[in-house]
Amino acid sequence: MVLRWTGVTLLLSLLSVPCFAEDKEIAITIDDLPFVGSGSSTPASLKRTENRFMAIVKALVDNQVPATGFVIGEAVAKNEWYLLETFRNQGFSLGNHTYTHKSLDNMSATKYIADIDRADSVLAPVMTEPKYFRYPYLAEGKGQKKQKVYNYLAEHQYTIAPVTIDSKDYEFNARFYKIPYRKRAQNLPEFKKRYLAYIWKQTLLAERRAKKVDGQPVKQILLIHANLLNSFCLEDIIEMYRKNGYKFISLADALAQPLSNSVEPPDSTTPKSFSHNN
Repeated sequence: MVLRWTGVTLLLSLLSVPCFAEDKEIAITIDDLPFVGSGSSTPASLKRTENRFMAIVKALVDNQVPATGFVIGEAVAKNEWYLLETFRNQGFSLGNHTYTHKSLDNMSATKYIADIDRADSVLAPVMTEPKYFRYPYLAEGKGQKKQKVYNYLAEHQYTIAPVTIDSKDYEFNARFYKIPYRKRAQNLPEFKKRYLAYIWKQTLLAERRAKKVDGQPVKQILLIHANLLNSFCLEDIIEMYRKNGYKFISLADALAQPLSNSVEPPDSTTPKSFSHNN
């Protein structure tokens, strides 16, 4: 997907202006824990990962925002389990994001279920209740394949975590990594503006998609990732939503009513995954 910057100025002007008269609620969900591009065993790499991960945790804790993180089983290095324990011990939830983070579109239901089950076993020491599952790439499959996986999740007491606002932050994160390391700080303010403007655009689209259920506004669920960009921007994302009248709620609260505006995966192919550790 190629992101377009047209209309950024207009969108930025909307960030500080409440656009809806009703009370609005949103849950933050964070995919690909412990951290995108982590897994290196070198002390320097581990320290970078820790600092960036803790910046995300600090933004949530300081602003008293609940969150649910989804963990890739094979992505957790031996020296990174304490990051997940820290996240959980701060009162946040941890869910299953499969073991290998492969798309259901590219696997049989049997192999996909085995992948979920393997993650379930590996992540048992840090998983929280209720049990949440998120499909990698939001790919839920079709027909009998979809039903077979759904049946497995139901039998194992998993609640599927949908998404109503997709930040597409993996695209922005990849662009940010293309900026030379020593120039990132000077480019961050403008980059941050573009990223926030895009999230707000996605939010406006989600609100327009939403249908009223029992006369109440639809609760939104934001998808972001545990990545470098959000280690710099999560505080600003939280501030943007609060300025526009949003209250932050848990995923459990967001799922207390039916969702009519969840997003679909962009296509049937697996998007590129971006791995960085510098």
